[in-house]
Parts: sequence; structure tokens; C-alpha cells
Amino acid sequence: MVRQQQKLLSSDNYYRLTCSIISVNCSYHCRRNNKIVASLPVLVRVKNQRMIKLGATAAGVGLIAAAMLCFPTPLNAQAVALATETDTPAQQTSEALTQPTPEAMATMAVATPEAMGVQWFNRMSQALRQLNFEATLVHTQGDRIQPLLWLHGRHADGLEVELLVQLNGADVRILRLGDTTSYYFQPSDNSYSLQSDVTYGLLPAAFYQRFSTLSDFYQVIAGTGMRVTGRNTQFLRLVSRDNSRYHYGLWVDRETGMLLKMQMTTPQGEVLEQVQLTSFQVRSELPVSLADLRGVQRPPRLFELQQMTDTSYGVMVDWLPGGFELQRKNHRRLLETNVPADYFLYSDGLTDVSIYVSPVSDVNLPNLSIQGPESLVTAQRQNFAITVVGKLPVETLNRIADSIRVANPS
Repeated sequence: MVRQQQKLLSSDNYYRLTCSIISVNCSYHCRRNNKIVASLPVLVRVKNQRMIKLGATAAGVGLIAAAMLCFPTPLNAQAVALATETDTPAQQTSEALTQPTPEAMATMAVATPEAMGVQWFNRMSQALRQLNFEATLVHTQGDRIQPLLWLHGRHADGLEVELLVQLNGADVRILRLGDTTSYYFQPSDNSYSLQSDVTYGLLPAAFYQRFSTLSDFYQVIAGTGMRVTGRNTQFLRLVSRDNSRYHYGLWVDRETGMLLKMQMTTPQGEVLEQVQLTSFQVRSELPVSLADLRGVQRPPRLFELQQMTDTSYGVMVDWLPGGFELQRKNHRRLLETNVPADYFLYSDGLTDVSIYVSPVSDVNLPNLSIQGPESLVTAQRQNFAITVVGKLPVETLNRIADSIRVANPS
């Protein structure tokens, strides 16, 4: 039955398949309690990636990632910061978050850089959940630069409310009330709501949780900060323990614990993505502009897809970096090409990786390698094209692709 429905690809439309996969994959993996509950396609602009053409191939396409740069920020083991990981109540006021506790202050002089990093990361995640604030920021990915307005606060009964407004181009607004997030697109009628307690797309969902959820595979080290948006910061470097993932530089406000700047870099130091606050004001109460949003009309809630459904090609993935677990699998048809594909989504809590396996008719298709905020590699097994996409170095994605086997090649 499945074989009768397959639409094989030739080299002529292989590149269309790759572009379709890029568009389909780089999705909103919306989360609740760090579990992915829905996946929606958004457009990823391949032209934003820096690529070098290698020369003619069977399909006339060959790509390689651009050269790397050096990471500019040094670490300072003697940086003065908070020391130990201490549990705090979930419901704290903005005023309580502005100063470390006396117990934490007492341990500042003897803390190690890693212990300080854990403490500051936890303080940051708490501030992202608890602070009442108004901010503007610039989000940079490749050559795409987008300014945004960012508002956050809590009602008196503890309900969390967050609003992101895109200031250039299309009128896009993201509103979150508790664990329901709504995406508004004007003037189109494509608005929708999802069950998600983070506004995915700006910061990794793991930044809203305690560092213990990442500690097996990531290390966070405190270093010397700098002034960001006129405020003194504590610098944190979040690195992969096995160097198979992208690293993060975090600049955290020393007064409030708020994240003021984030950079995602390759292990070699090339900056791939940046979030930089350009203004930031803490409010003692919920910002006035958020107070009336509780009763706003919400767009329809999308159907939440099943996490696991049957696939068709007997795909086996023999290697992934430590900590990556299967979140979703299914058999689907790709947009534009309508080509059938087995789809797998893996996550380590901070980074997601998607795998697509589709039938092809041309056994001499080129392999692609694109490094960027969303890297992509392609490979071939028997009569199947394999595409791996995620916020990981291309070397890691290539190793994943090389480990994939197809048990039902006919």
C-alpha cells in the first residue's frame, strides 16, 4: 500500500525537496514542561546562511559551511558572583529578585566558576518567569535582523502573561497567557493558539528551567561581564561537554538576573544567532499594556498531533549525541513536493534535531552541507534521501546522517 503511494524523486526536483524540507522542518516545536506538543512549519531563509559553492555535481549543487571566527569573550575564574544552587519559591516578586540572598552573598568569595555559573543560570531562569518588565530587543540570524517589543509580567493571582511584537515587516504578535500561546499574523487569517508555556522562537525553552535539566551534557561557567544596555552584567558561557553542540554566551543583569544578551556560537566561536536587549525596565506591577490582555479574543487552538505514529521505511538511527531522546515520529507528505517521508524529532532539552527519510529515483544525488542557525546536511542510503536539520554543527549532523540505516529499501 505504502509503495503504491510513493512519489519518487529525480535529480531535477531533488533541490526542491531539500528546500521543502528546510521550510517544513525548521518548525515551532512548542513545549509544555519541556515536552514537545506540536510542530508547525515556518519559513527558513536559506539565503541567510553563508555558503560556498564547490562546483558541478549531478544536480549542479554543492555547498560547504563558511570559515569560522574566534570566540571573543575570555573567562575569568576569579569573577565575583553567586555560588551555590539554592531552591527558591516559585512565586517571588520583582523586588525580591533584584538582590541575591544574604546566604548567597556569604559564599561569593569561595565559589568556583562552574558553581557560580549554575547559580546565575538558575537566577536567570527565575527572572524570565517572575519579573514584570518592558523591553525592546534586536534578534539577529545571519543577515536577518528583526527588532521586537517584549513585555512580561504576572497578574495578582500568579497568571503569567507575555507579549512579543515584531516591529519590522509583517505584523506578527505572540501572546502567552499561562500555558496557552497564541500567534497572530496580520493581515492574513493564519493565526492560531497552542498549548505551550514558552514563546518558542526567541530563546531556548531550557532557559526557563533550572540548570539541572541540562547539566549531564552542558557546562555553564561564570566569567567577566560587561555593560549591556547601560547595565552591569554577569557573563555565562554555556558549553557542550562533548563539543558536539553549539555553545551559548549569556550576559545576565547583575541587579535583576534578567538575560540582556545571548549569542549562539559554533564550537570555534562563529556567532550564528544573537538576541540583544536595547532597552529594559523593571516594573513593580504588571505593565499596564498587559493588564487588559487576559480577556482578549484568542485564535482557534490547533489540534495537538500524536507524539508517535507508525513510520514506513524501517529507519534506524545508530548514533546521536548523548542526551537526545525521541520526541516524535510519523509518516507525512512534504509541502510543495507532496513527497512521502518518515519524520523523526529528537531533543536534548536545549536543542532539537529533525530527520527526514524520503524515496528517490536518482542514485547519484549530491550531498549538501549548510551551516547556520539551523544547519542542514543530506545523504543517501540505497534509494532514499536522508536530510538532517537542527541547531548543531554540520560535523555532528553528518555523523548522525552517516549512522542512519533504512531497513525497507524496496
